[in-house]
Amino acid sequence: KCKGSARFDLLLSEYLGTDSFQSLVDEKQAQYIVEAVKRERSELNARGGSIPDNFNSPITAATSSNNVACDRRPIKVVVYSQSHSNLLSVAEYIYRSFQAENIAELTEGKIADMAYELGRFRNSYKEGKKCRICGGWNDYNGKKLIGCRRLLMEVCDAEGRTFLIEPERVNRAVGQVEFNESNNGAVGTPVDMIRLGGAPLSDYRISHKNWQVGDSLCIDARDDHPLFQKRWSHNQWSAFGSDRCMELAEQDNFQGRDGFLGPLPDYEERCDNVQVKLNKWQACGKFHGKNRWYLGPTLVHVDLEKESQDVFILLLDAKLSHGLDLSFVTHLFLLEPIDDAALLEQVTSRAHRLGCTGPVTIETVNVWQELDGETKKLAKDLSSVIHDEDRKVLSKAVCEHCYRSFESIEKAEMHEQSCERNPDSKAVVDPFHLSSVY
Repeated sequence: KCKGSARFDLLLSEYLGTDSFQSLVDEKQAQYIVEAVKRERSELNARGGSIPDNFNSPITAATSSNNVACDRRPIKVVVYSQSHSNLLSVAEYIYRSFQAENIAELTEGKIADMAYELGRFRNSYKEGKKCRICGGWNDYNGKKLIGCRRLLMEVCDAEGRTFLIEPERVNRAVGQVEFNESNNGAVGTPVDMIRLGGAPLSDYRISHKNWQVGDSLCIDARDDHPLFQKRWSHNQWSAFGSDRCMELAEQDNFQGRDGFLGPLPDYEERCDNVQVKLNKWQACGKFHGKNRWYLGPTLVHVDLEKESQDVFILLLDAKLSHGLDLSFVTHLFLLEPIDDAALLEQVTSRAHRLGCTGPVTIETVNVWQELDGETKKLAKDLSSVIHDEDRKVLSKAVCEHCYRSFESIEKAEMHEQSCERNPDSKAVVDPFHLSSVY
């Protein structure tokens, strides 16, 4: 019994402690949350859509959020976790179902960034400025915006022409097969898919963590692109100091920080599928250094704008939840059970508090992951062996009349000869003893 039970417990504990099992748990938790959010948003649309908090209307049965069937508040969901790593893992799966603009994060960072994310979540809009050079959006978190933070790539083609592009122009990274099939247009080094973690080569542009100097890329080099703003002409760049920029770049052997987002080279054919090599990348504001050569307008000369966003999920780390006012939230999902009643009250009070505009649904997301076929068969076999061994041991050391257990079958048989419940024994039964009822 001990060997079979210990083996089963060991295998089970090892399986439950693996990264693969935890990944399955995180995926199922995210899947449940995503399905719940989509269902609630669909039901809200069926009721006529959301009514903003600042909408001025009399409180009636049709607008009162206390009437669940007629609740018209925007769906606002908080995903709460006491484990930072678990929260990030679940968030990874949630991001696969929704756009990045639909999700706000309070997981780490500075207070200004946290306040910005919470403002996005509550008000469903973001504040910032658009760069006049590249058209990139720069979030405003209370600090003065000077240089654009959007990343730009410096690339060169097979003819040695160097220019800057937006990452969104990258169609895909060039793999080994495509690189070998290219005749004279191949430039740079082919990209290994292993570096992308198994993701397709078209996902190369998503994160700068995938980039390496010398990578071979396939880009869209159309100057008049419908998704990008029109680039300034050479004459306009000359007025803003592009000649001085080229002088500084030449002094640094074109390895420095200077560069400008000028007109793209004129490719007569297949301008939407040009192979280039990645030289470097950095923020737009660093390429166009105001204190080095750039004389044109910066973010200081741009007015602050508000851009609406549909933000309905907040990823909340327990360490950053203290003192938050989440009275506008409609759903709160806890990724781990909270056994401490005081702590549970503190967490739920973030949303269910004075000023709350309606009911708050609070759920603890518990999952029961089924074992795979081989593990279930092994558990069944071990359970059968343990049951058989239990039955053998008990039958050898139990009195068949009073069911008392003994260390050995010999002691049990000796007891049966004088057992008061054995009708063949000569024991004198006390009529006032409880056993006399048998």
